[in-house]
Amino acid sequence: MLDEFIVKLIDKTIKEIWVNEIKKDYDEDYLLKEDSLKNSLYFHIRSKLEDVLRDNNLRIYPEFYFPELKYRADLAIVQMDTESESYYLKDRVKEVVAIFELKYVNTRNNDEATTQWVMDDIKKFKRYIQDGKVNAQFYFAVIYENERKRMNWMDQRSINHWAKGRVTELDAAIVGDKMQFEVYSYNG
Repeated sequence: MLDEFIVKLIDKTIKEIWVNEIKKDYDEDYLLKEDSLKNSLYFHIRSKLEDVLRDNNLRIYPEFYFPELKYRADLAIVQMDTESESYYLKDRVKEVVAIFELKYVNTRNNDEATTQWVMDDIKKFKRYIQDGKVNAQFYFAVIYENERKRMNWMDQRSINHWAKGRVTELDAAIVGDKMQFEVYSYNG
C-alpha cells in the first residue's frame, strides 16, 4: 500500500496542475478535444512528480484497462511490483493509485447529450468503487467550451456516500467572458 503522504502529495499536485498548467495550456491554445487534454495532464503530472513517480515505482498509463469491469480509464496512475517476474506489464501492477475520466465538451446547445456523457462517467466511477472495489482516488476532469450554469455534477447523496473521500471534480467552463477552472474536492 502506497504511503498516505505520497497519495496526498499526488492529489495536491493534480489539483494545482488543473488550475495552473491546464488553464495556461487552454489559454495558450494547446488544448483541442479530449486527447490533447489527456496528453497535457500526462505531461504535467509526469514533469511535476518525476522524482515521486520514480522513487515509488509509479507509472502513468493512458487507456488503462480494467478487465473485470470492461472499462478503460482515460488515465491511471499505478504502482508497479518491482519484484514480479511476469513479462507482461499489466501483470506487474501492484496498486491503482488514481483514475481519470476526461471530457472535452464543445457542443453548442446540446445540454442533453452533455448531461448523458457526464452521467455515464459518474456511473462508471461508482462501479469502479462499488463493483470493482478499486481503492484509488478518482478525478473527473471536464472542459466545457460553453457557458454553464453549474460545472460540478455530484449530488449530496453521492458526496456523502460512495464519492466521499475518493472523488474530485476538475471543471472548466466559460463564466461571463472568461474560461474559469475550478476544483470540487470530495476527498478532503
